[in-house]
Amino acid sequence: MNWNQETKTRLNEKVAQNVQDVGSLVRHVVKTSRSSESLKKMVTIKTQLEYQESAIERSVHDNMSTLSDIQGQLNSINR
Repeated sequence: MNWNQETKTRLNEKVAQNVQDVGSLVRHVVKTSRSSESLKKMVTIKTQLEYQESAIERSVHDNMSTLSDIQGQLNSINR
């Protein structure tokens, strides 16, 4: 093999390796992007659940007040 062919062969090998490396990098970026999207979705869901929890707590508190008022009225009637 002469010098020119040897150089072309090595260059082709380097190009092939670089293409493989770029492919690996792209797969990693896509995987990371998906992970990031999943994390954002989980944060959104967590926030929504916290709002729901707060609404439920307010509802329970309001219902307890209403029950207390009703209990007071029943006690007044029974006297």
